[in-house]
Amino acid sequence: MSQTSAKPVPKKQRDMNKKPSKSAVVIPAALLAILALAAFFLFALPSLRGDQANPQKLMQKYYQNLYADDLKKLPECLPEELRESFEQVSTMGGVSSSIYLSYRQQMEEEVGKNIRVEVELISNENAGSEKLSATQKDFDGVTTVNLVEFEVRLTGDTGSVAMRGVTYVTKIGGQWYLTTYNLLLDRVA
Repeated sequence: MSQTSAKPVPKKQRDMNKKPSKSAVVIPAALLAILALAAFFLFALPSLRGDQANPQKLMQKYYQNLYADDLKKLPECLPEELRESFEQVSTMGGVSSSIYLSYRQQMEEEVGKNIRVEVELISNENAGSEKLSATQKDFDGVTTVNLVEFEVRLTGDTGSVAMRGVTYVTKIGGQWYLTTYNLLLDRVA
């Protein structure tokens, strides 16, 4: 008769033969998913959301607030470095109400109350490295400068007006800003 004796399996080999527990797989996978989601929210979403996430949204915000909503939001459309100057110029050094209020009143006389604002970008082109370098000297954190041509259509209770303009916009910290507050518009016939 032959007897077989069971040899004890070394501990190291026993540990290698064990299947990993579910929690040993699920927990690291969940942590990786959470980290990936956090990275997405931190880096991608700021440029996808917000009222200045792209040049179109910036221009819509500026003209919507200029002609129909809150004039106090206009400085938000400018880089920090321009905001104080904008406030000084728009109120003549603080001695009058905003000149932008008079622009709104003039437009209400022309098209009526309850103004609806539509802004359409006609073109949105990178302004090139020379303009980028010049803009980086004026504003901190600039990563991109575009030249935009746009049309603003205002419709009120009694009429409508269309105007066109061209300006530079810059991207700072994932959001877009105007590089000037002196925007000249020409009427569209």
